[in-house]
Amino acid sequence: MRSRTKCAIALASGLTFFFPSSAGLAQIQLPGIYVKGATLEAPRASPGTETPAGQPATVEATDGDAGGVPAASVGNAITVVTREELQRQQVRQVADALRSLPGVAVNRSGAFGNLTQVRIRGAEGNQTLVLIDGVEANNTTDGEFDFSNLSAEDIERIEVIRGPMSALYGSNAVGGVINIITRRGQGPLTLTLRTEAGTLGTTDVAARLAAGGPWAHFSLSANWRNTEGFNISPFGSEADGMLLRSFNFRGGVKVTEGMGLEVHLRQVDKTADRDGFGGPGGTLATAIDDASTLRDKLFMGGVRLHWDTLNNQLSHQLHLKYNSTTISDVDLSFPAFPFLFSNFGERTTYGYLGTYRFDTPALWGAKHTVSGLIEKETEVFIAKGDLGGNESHERERLAFAGEWRAAFADQVFVTAGIRHDDNSVFEDFTTWRLAGAWAIKSLGLRPHASVGTAVKFPAMFEQFGKFPNFFVANPSLKPEESLGWDAGIEFSVGKTTTLDVTYFHADLTNKIASSGLFFPDPTLINLPGVSTRDGVELALRTRLTPNLTAALAYTYLEAQESTGAREVRRPRHAGRADFSYVFAGGLGTANLGILYNGSMTDSVFFNDPKLGFPVPAGRLLLDDYWLVNAAMSYKLQPGVELFGRVENLFDARYQEVFGFQAAPITAFAGVKLTFGGPEGLVDWAK
Repeated sequence: MRSRTKCAIALASGLTFFFPSSAGLAQIQLPGIYVKGATLEAPRASPGTETPAGQPATVEATDGDAGGVPAASVGNAITVVTREELQRQQVRQVADALRSLPGVAVNRSGAFGNLTQVRIRGAEGNQTLVLIDGVEANNTTDGEFDFSNLSAEDIERIEVIRGPMSALYGSNAVGGVINIITRRGQGPLTLTLRTEAGTLGTTDVAARLAAGGPWAHFSLSANWRNTEGFNISPFGSEADGMLLRSFNFRGGVKVTEGMGLEVHLRQVDKTADRDGFGGPGGTLATAIDDASTLRDKLFMGGVRLHWDTLNNQLSHQLHLKYNSTTISDVDLSFPAFPFLFSNFGERTTYGYLGTYRFDTPALWGAKHTVSGLIEKETEVFIAKGDLGGNESHERERLAFAGEWRAAFADQVFVTAGIRHDDNSVFEDFTTWRLAGAWAIKSLGLRPHASVGTAVKFPAMFEQFGKFPNFFVANPSLKPEESLGWDAGIEFSVGKTTTLDVTYFHADLTNKIASSGLFFPDPTLINLPGVSTRDGVELALRTRLTPNLTAALAYTYLEAQESTGAREVRRPRHAGRADFSYVFAGGLGTANLGILYNGSMTDSVFFNDPKLGFPVPAGRLLLDDYWLVNAAMSYKLQPGVELFGRVENLFDARYQEVFGFQAAPITAFAGVKLTFGGPEGLVDWAK
């Protein structure tokens, strides 16, 4: 622990180099940050009123929705990525925006369309909860969300909330929550068209039609991205491509004053090439060229009716959420005997959420928010394909959750929450959470801390899946349990610079993993003992000049299994720096991103010449790597913008997963056209 503390102090001292004088930059302010996914609070149907923290309930600077609380009032460590940042960096897939953020690690199995996992604070990929407009995106099959399916085209804001959050959301929220909010239609009718082309035979087309006013709004967007890809195998020359098609609709109407209806629909269809896994007998298994393919089809949607009573003190929300995922894989390792693997999962959730707000002026001017949730959830899993047998399995869950938030003298913020999940298949579970923050404005300090428990219920495939001779499901698996806490302090220099340093620790029990018997009985079990994850996160945001902003992040992570072995695919050191420069009176932007991923262990397999297939062979250390991305855009005239970028500028050769090559240097260029509104080529209002 002493070495970790020294590391954190040294980094904090080094980062102070970037702190500008608060007097010299008094008028150059960073935008305020609001978050929506860190509280159970029901949004008001009537915007413009006051939250318990004394801040506007409407987040006009981001997405125009009622709801959201200032990040300064939340005890958890939070990172927010805005639409403006996504556009400056020209991010096309959300996973690339998340790489090396504080506490976040991303691993892609080679090709652009292959499995992309996001881990928070050393937790597993299926211990990261992903929400898209309030709908849980994790599939019911394996409990994960594959980020290769998520385009960044219509994203308004990404909130990464670190720490155990099961007291709000139930299962999966062990390492943290990634809350994604799509764009809302605002202003006059506007049509936006964007197209780009680049290396690796890549073409990308996106379109968005949107409008919004006081009584109704809508946003309809579509994205089509195709690439011939690159060779992910260390041998051979076959390119592995991808076709990703996304459709998103978000709309709402004000039924009456104080009552509104919101609808969100999202559909994704991805087809991608993948390689086999193996190689010559007596060697370590890697990706090997073959014509195998995979296809993911996702559909998710949500309907929310929200209304206010008691002079806006009591807010209500009725919601219905749906998520279905079909994962298919055509394995052509043996062309004469192709296999189709296919699994279908769906989740239906409906419930009621209520929030009551009241003040106690005699108690240090306290403002309180009390929220209660009751929710019913049904999950269905069907193992299809050549080996699945079309067996259907179902499980249900009834959840009750409560939360109290309070702000004392607009300086001290406290949150307490509890949730109970009544499960039909395995034991019931109760989780809790406490968080607090103290804004010492006179000193520019904000200590914050959180502690809580989290749970990860066994995935449906883990309980009921089928893969004879290679995987045996275990219906008797117990939920994974975690207890985690963090404590940190945020330093502010005026309103131009913030530096946050946070220490975190978590213990995981009942970890679900292989029994260690790969053949003939490769089942899953709950491992004995405690897996630990602890480390330090640093996050810096600063505006250096009126035209230049910078964001820096660093994470030190120690993630160990109950045996003491280092967890796979968790870099001990990771960091990034993003610099954005605005020129030509705001017509042009330039962005430089530098990412570092430290060395990390990964599992390796041995091509057994007797059995004829790979078997576990221990672990190997993957080399660290640096990535540099550069992007630039310029508005030729209102409604016409040219842009270009280079990814992996110095053509780094690296692997995020052993045996799978990562993408080489790539370059892209394109144009964006806007029709409608005062900034469009055509202002239809005139």
